[in-house]
Amino acid sequence: MDVHNTAADDGDNELISTLLLLPTRVFESLVSYPIRLSIMNSLINGPLTVTDIASRLRLAKGVVHRHLKILEKMGWVTVASDEIVRILNLSREANRVYYMLSSLIYFGYDVNFDGCEIQLKINSKYVAFADSRKGVLIVKTPTATYGCVKSCGNGVECINWALKVSRKFRIQVNVPNININVDDALTQLFHGILVKSFTSPKAKLPLIRIVDLKIDNVYRQWLGNPIRVNSNGSGQH
Repeated sequence: MDVHNTAADDGDNELISTLLLLPTRVFESLVSYPIRLSIMNSLINGPLTVTDIASRLRLAKGVVHRHLKILEKMGWVTVASDEIVRILNLSREANRVYYMLSSLIYFGYDVNFDGCEIQLKINSKYVAFADSRKGVLIVKTPTATYGCVKSCGNGVECINWALKVSRKFRIQVNVPNININVDDALTQLFHGILVKSFTSPKAKLPLIRIVDLKIDNVYRQWLGNPIRVNSNGSGQH
């Protein structure tokens, strides 16, 4: 499920989602395997191939590929499209496949089902966001924080930035004192942006989308396909 950036001041830049909602269980799966965190960190500054990642982490390509496919299935990473490969001027030699982060920010959610009512609960205790300056994915769960180093020297600057952005978007960020954890201040900011994305009349729709090829195939077998492909390869409504 994607929540896209609602701000259009800088034009449409959809090379990567602004914010992505993932089940809380995949956060636990991510932090339970240090190798998966390392793979995510390796992708912080742009798309890479399996060979690239394996070389950087000094791991076997088979091991990297296996964990990458798991991360892709969980929603953490995605395969870079042909358009992204072209825009970034990446090598197309030997039909290379590039992997990249699926989003800048991730929040966890849980689903409760009661009869005909489905409740989607966003859990702000599960959050992750990319810090490309430091080359790390900061991940917060109820039991631990990964990647945010308090001694990095940028704590005050990060909090000031969070407060500045919160004023721009009219989001409440509670900073009782300058000693507040930086990741807590940023989480408040990103959670506020998420709420704005759901409540703003300018939100880019759809805010939530589900893609399931198995369901799609079953649906089309009985109810047909709204998009047909002609023999010449062109689509037709």
